[in-house]
Amino acid sequence: MKRNFKLFIVLIVLGIVLVSIFTIWSISQNKISYEEPQEALLAENKNLILIPAYKKQGEALYFFIKDSNNIGAAMVKKGLFGWKSDYLVWSTTVDTITDEQIRDYQTYGEEIIFGLMKNGQDLTVMIDDMPSGKINLEVSLYKESVEMDLKNVYLWYFETDNLSNINELQLHLVNQNTNEKLDSYPFTY
Repeated sequence: MKRNFKLFIVLIVLGIVLVSIFTIWSISQNKISYEEPQEALLAENKNLILIPAYKKQGEALYFFIKDSNNIGAAMVKKGLFGWKSDYLVWSTTVDTITDEQIRDYQTYGEEIIFGLMKNGQDLTVMIDDMPSGKINLEVSLYKESVEMDLKNVYLWYFETDNLSNINELQLHLVNQNTNEKLDSYPFTY
């Protein structure tokens, strides 16, 4: 009987410890989670200019401009307590694609390739015969577009499960109206 009583006390103490750990963990997670995905990103840096790409089933993709000369990407995921940013990646603004050639791109982890281009209404970046997504920055960032000279500038992006599985990938700049391939640029990861 004493043995059962000791086991009972040990189980109660263990239960109290586990509940305490869970409570502390919950409070810490709740403090770094937000109701909306953009709130999670702005908590990281309130000066980011956010460019939403999509929000779906517990995840959201945002691109952003930081300090007016850095472009980046961030994935935000919805957890038990709200939205949390995964991590942010940025670099000095990548060269903008002109009417004739791809100059540069940037990656976010092993999932996303992105860059900037002019004349996105007529051009698209193709990756293995798949068109990239595009966001018109002049429309998306109306207030900032004049100040930052974003007239007719588009952000292009391509998302996949794992970029490292893609061998000898080529980015192709294509005229959407004529399907003419204007330029190719090798992708290396």
